[in-house]
Parts: sequence; structure tokens; C-alpha cells
Amino acid sequence: VSNMEASLLLPTATSARTIAVKFLEENRRVVNQHQIARHGTKVSFTHLVAFALVRAIESHPAMNAAFVAIDGKPHILPRAGVNLGVAIDTEKKGERVLLVPNVKHAERLDFPGFLAAYDDLVARARAGTLALPDFADTTITLTNPGTIGTTLSVPRLMAGQGVIVGTGAIGYPPEYAGMSAEAISRLGLSKVMTLTSTYDHRVIQGAESG
Repeated sequence: VSNMEASLLLPTATSARTIAVKFLEENRRVVNQHQIARHGTKVSFTHLVAFALVRAIESHPAMNAAFVAIDGKPHILPRAGVNLGVAIDTEKKGERVLLVPNVKHAERLDFPGFLAAYDDLVARARAGTLALPDFADTTITLTNPGTIGTTLSVPRLMAGQGVIVGTGAIGYPPEYAGMSAEAISRLGLSKVMTLTSTYDHRVIQGAESG
């Protein structure tokens, strides 16, 4: 409750972009064929988007900054390390609980290492064994309401973070949803996903978010 109320004090803005995911689907299929052959962990779309987000911060480090007040004066706090918060939907005693631990220094991990760290957080969240350090010092967050069918979400940005990215459901645009698979294939249509970037407008500008 305290975090939610504090988030209301942040002057946020949001960028939205709908992207084609055909290449993402095809590459995920190839990766999972490899994973099955090697008895590895199956890779989800969220795994791939999360890893891409970390890589994108390398090109756009301003998105990893935070706002701080020093002696009453506003400052931008640049941060080299990326602690990627991952929103995990869990159920406790019949109630839905959203937990947001983070992958520490995600920028240092290759994809297998990132996959292992991500899945470890999910497993411990569902087992109820996360500790306070797992939640500390998050710099950016990824939330995926698309898993329950939401197509576009503008989530709350927590104090101390620069941006929260939301991913929508993957599917064909509604105007094509009733077409047959053969017609969709003949037209070369791609499924799409809408991404939102909700950011602290004191330290991040619209052009950077876009």
C-alpha cells in the first residue's frame, strides 16, 4: 500500500508501440527445439522480451536512471548495473498476489545464465521462499499482463525506478482474428504485441522512451 501511494507522486508518461512478432515466434520455436534436444528449460516469450530489454538498456542507458533529491535539488542518478524486476503472479490462500523480485546485475549474464536466474526467482516466488534482498534496488521492471489476455497496460512506476515496461497479449489484430489460418498464411500476416514504456518524466524524455 505504501509503495502504491508513493507511486502517485511520480510524474510519469507512457510510450506505446505495437510490434510484429513473427520473427520472435520463429526464433523461439528454433530455440525450444534446441532446448528439448539438450533437455534444457523451455523458453517463453517473456524470457526473450526480458533479455532483449536488458540488452536494449546497453544502447539506451538513460532509461536505467533514477530521480533523486540532494539537499533539496533534483538530480539524475545514472546506474551502470541493471537489476531487472520481474512481476510474478502468484496465488496465496485463494488470493492473487503480485511479487516483483529482481535479477541482480542482469547485464552481466549471458542468455543461459539469465534464464537460470529468472526461473530461480519464479520458483522461489511460488514456493514462498523469496527474501527481502531479492526485492531491493530494482532499477527497471518488466510486467506481462498479456499472459491473461490484456492487450495494453499502463502499470504503476515505483519510486526509485526509471521505467516499467508492460507487454500485451500476442495475437492477430482484431480485424483479422476471424480469418482462416489459410487466409492469414496467404496474406503473410504476423501476430502482434503491444509494448508500453511508463517512465519518470523528470529524468527520461519521450524521445528516449520511444
